[in-house]
Amino acid sequence: MSRKAAQDRRAQIRGGDHDAKGGDPLRKCLATGASLPKEKMVRFVASPDGIVVPDTGNELPGRGAWVTADAKAIGKAVTKGLLSRALEAKTPIDLPVMVEALLIKRALSMLGFAKRAGLVVTGFERVKEALDHDEGGGKRLAALIEASDGAADGRRSVLAKAKAIELAAPVCGQFTSGELSMALGSANVIHACLLSAGTGGLHARFLEEIGRTAGFRAMTPASWARELSDY
Repeated sequence: MSRKAAQDRRAQIRGGDHDAKGGDPLRKCLATGASLPKEKMVRFVASPDGIVVPDTGNELPGRGAWVTADAKAIGKAVTKGLLSRALEAKTPIDLPVMVEALLIKRALSMLGFAKRAGLVVTGFERVKEALDHDEGGGKRLAALIEASDGAADGRRSVLAKAKAIELAAPVCGQFTSGELSMALGSANVIHACLLSAGTGGLHARFLEEIGRTAGFRAMTPASWARELSDY
């Protein structure tokens, strides 16, 4: 490899190095060339046995390569051999699927932590009460969460209430009832909301995680478009 090529390669994967948490908050995407905050990207490293692995927590040692948290971008980095060349390691063909599963697990785990901290409300009536409190100046909602496979009538009622009070929080419909139920330790979770915990709290970390997950699962199913059009 020429000196110029080596310099270009180092610049392309700038920010991985040995401290994934420090330095410049922007990273350059290996697939698109865009410079984005780390919170919108996924870091990859080479494992000791020479396999490219995702480092979704930005904790693993070694040189890293960054790709936008998006299925298409990561797919391109795999099929074009960009990760293999950058990290001098073998890239699994199913890497996008692996990343999606890890990001979903992280988001749901964060939601579980928030539940144990008393920041998650579940159930149709309790969520509507939380919306009333938000409107009245009580605890603010950081996210309104609806199971992707929940019944439309209940969801419409909750969304209508959210619209009526001009709720500023985003609606998350990325997860099935089964996934939410397992994460929250409750049966048949369809309606939930996450309460704000102040600046930099658990809710902020959850919002970051579902932002990355949205590159693989839309924030809300396409079939909800009409219900959300005026939200």
